[in-house]
Amino acid sequence: MSAPVFMVGIIDVKDFQTYAEQYGMAVGEMFAEVGAEIIAASDQAEVLEGQWRGNWSVIVKVPSAKVARDLYNSEKYAPFKKARKEELANETTLVIIPGIDPKAAG
Repeated sequence: MSAPVFMVGIIDVKDFQTYAEQYGMAVGEMFAEVGAEIIAASDQAEVLEGQWRGNWSVIVKVPSAKVARDLYNSEKYAPFKKARKEELANETTLVIIPGIDPKAAG
């Protein structure tokens, strides 16, 4: 069984209502369909150090890196990714971070 990963997105959204209607709701459903869980999503990131280049942040727990990549590269997600990149956001940073296995860490 693969270890869960976290997808972290930092997005500079142009218009929150349009983003939610044309992207957020549908993509949230796609995550749920693959067993992923949105654990944080907010425009209230508190920067303690450095720079945070966006006005919307999201953290999603995904069953595995393969599931995350497969969804990101899927035909189903493609029109939403295109809309986010070309219409809904000025800039996006999206990363996959491996989760920590408490059994291996301890």
